[in-house]
Amino acid sequence: MPLTTLEVKKMICPDDKSQVKKSDGNNLFLLVKKSGVKLWRLRFRHAGKYQEMALGKYPSISLAEARRLAEEARASLIHGINPMDERRDRKRVKTASKDKLFSTIAIKWWEQQRDSWSEDHASRVKRWLLVDSKSICGLHIEEIDAGHITELMLAIEAGGTSKKAPNILAVINRVFGYALAHRLTRNNPAQGLPLRDILKPLPPVKHRAAIVKPNELAKLISDIDTSESGNYCTIEALKLIPRLFLRPTEIRNLKWEYIDFDECLIRIPAEEMKRGREHLVPMSKQVVQHLQEIKAVTGYSKLVFPNQRDSSKPMSKNILTNRLRELGYPADVMSAHGFRSTASTILHEKGWNHEVIEVQLAHLTGTATSRAYNRSLYLAERTKLMQEWADYLNELVKKQTVGASE
Repeated sequence: MPLTTLEVKKMICPDDKSQVKKSDGNNLFLLVKKSGVKLWRLRFRHAGKYQEMALGKYPSISLAEARRLAEEARASLIHGINPMDERRDRKRVKTASKDKLFSTIAIKWWEQQRDSWSEDHASRVKRWLLVDSKSICGLHIEEIDAGHITELMLAIEAGGTSKKAPNILAVINRVFGYALAHRLTRNNPAQGLPLRDILKPLPPVKHRAAIVKPNELAKLISDIDTSESGNYCTIEALKLIPRLFLRPTEIRNLKWEYIDFDECLIRIPAEEMKRGREHLVPMSKQVVQHLQEIKAVTGYSKLVFPNQRDSSKPMSKNILTNRLRELGYPADVMSAHGFRSTASTILHEKGWNHEVIEVQLAHLTGTATSRAYNRSLYLAERTKLMQEWADYLNELVKKQTVGASE
């Protein structure tokens, strides 16, 4: 007699047995184990041999679903096909199909490249591929054409993040390059895609706000140096950033292993720099003393400015800019990145060599050969520049303090 839904639900294995079989007819049966597990099985004959095919576990597979699966298997047998072989082939095709999804290939490419990037940049690229490019992630790489990528670029523009479009297109292009090299596709629809003809022109670049007048800079540095309320690392990092010319992300990721107190030099490895090359930062006497004081507090971490919640991670991304806002400097007046423009403007006005300033800002200048040469050629001059700049800031603060007390 065929089983009923209620019988299947209530069925248990007798205490004196390890398992029991209950037939539903047509060689479909339920295997009930002593542990309470219930498994659907189909017994069939193919090529002169009897075999048992697993159809799934109850209640995930209901009685009705088990009968449907058994019927499909019998239909395959009528055509001389072993349903177990057929199922294995389907799984194999499905696995192969998954291997050719854009998301799968993109992650393989990302994992191959990640060690050449900083942690922040690796996370950014992964987000571009899996979040911003979500519309093509579920497609087979061979299905994707220029139309799909154009729609993606337009969606990015519609989301108000047009500035990201060239970067995202560039990494998609590299993923397709990886796929071509590994014979996963025969074309690259991202190559040569005319982005300027697809998206509206970007508005003129707005330079980050920066204070460049000495009297205003004097007040800013004084406010930074004298305000002690808030998180220790945030306070000390903001004191340091005007005196090092580093980008906020480079300050956030600064590690003690980069700092050579004996040589009064900070050596930041290529993977931590925006331009992907090692950067040398001479330290003034003031900076050396400042960092020694900080090390007495945060030396337990590999990071100079560890995260308050997890010392293995750097400070939050916008924390320095937020600190400026707390001190009363809005976005259109000063930004954490703006200290670089401040230093560049004032040092140029003071007559310092343009090349020396540019190298200290870690900007690319000259040819690849000359850049490697300039790094050491200008080191003595840059050491002098950094000390003069630190003395200049100290003098500004001193005048500001005297002026405020009169």
